[in-house]
Amino acid sequence: MNVVRRLSCNCLKNFSRKTSTIFYKEYKLQPLCFTREISSRKNSNFASSVATNPTTYSDNDFNKDEVITEDVLSKINTQIKENSHGRLFAVIQLMEKRFKITAEDIIAVGSYFPAQVGDKIRLEKVLVIGSADFTLLGRPVLHKDLVRVEATVIEKTYIVPRPLYRHGRLRYRRLHWFRTPYTLFRINSIEFKHSLDDLPEAEGIQGRVIY
Repeated sequence: MNVVRRLSCNCLKNFSRKTSTIFYKEYKLQPLCFTREISSRKNSNFASSVATNPTTYSDNDFNKDEVITEDVLSKINTQIKENSHGRLFAVIQLMEKRFKITAEDIIAVGSYFPAQVGDKIRLEKVLVIGSADFTLLGRPVLHKDLVRVEATVIEKTYIVPRPLYRHGRLRYRRLHWFRTPYTLFRINSIEFKHSLDDLPEAEGIQGRVIY
């Protein structure tokens, strides 16, 4: 009986050792397989080149970047001065919502707006403006003297009434109807007032109405 017990204990020890080594190897191989899958999806040549040959910028590289930026800005300024940029688009923020607009578009704002029907307004929160050749991004808003976006209030209405059920304790049930006000705007024009080099140095909020 003792011999059988010793054999069974030795077999269990050998089995536990083998299983532990197998599990340990599988655990080690899992991250390697994961990295291979990622490297196959990405550009492995670019990753290896970055890892082996890290790029360091020198003065020549900065000079080249400055030359490129000056060239791009000069081309944008010539298009703005000659008015050869074509149709413009813009991204504006109005009543905490963003709209991508162009000339003669109609946008609807689902909230109350103080202007009356027929009033012309200027939208000053311009986040992005661009054309087919270039795009200018604001950080977060473009300069108010660079871009001018004008719109007209064409209609002020309400949406279809919607039911609102209210339930409470002690058999409290009420049915309320509510209507959300809507204001429709027509975008009249999107244009540049100045080029990128002719902007004033100081800016303020005098005479501005911000919604």
